[in-house]
Amino acid sequence: MVDFQCTVQAGQVPENIRSALADVIKSACRELLSSGHEPEIPVTVQWLDIPKGFGFRGGQRSTTSLVRGKIPDGCDGETRFRLLSRIGSEWCRISGASQEDLIVSARDSGWPG
Repeated sequence: MVDFQCTVQAGQVPENIRSALADVIKSACRELLSSGHEPEIPVTVQWLDIPKGFGFRGGQRSTTSLVRGKIPDGCDGETRFRLLSRIGSEWCRISGASQEDLIVSARDSGWPG
């Protein structure tokens, strides 16, 4: 199982593009993390909106989105790099956000925390 949580500032990621962003995350995970033994790796994407005026960065209201995943244990560095890069570039292409307004990370599912 792969889980991603997208934490976004209110008004920064419109509802009408969220399904396209979730589809990008799911397809990248299935393509890059699938072991070939399972027909389709299960991927969930959840959304968390930070209310306007509650998120700050450098003393200013934040426009940063955080895409944080939990992926299968043992993912090698090259695969992780390709996964996070693809999610990040597609997110920016679809949303129009700059790379400075996006943080993408993924931890192993067995990692405590």
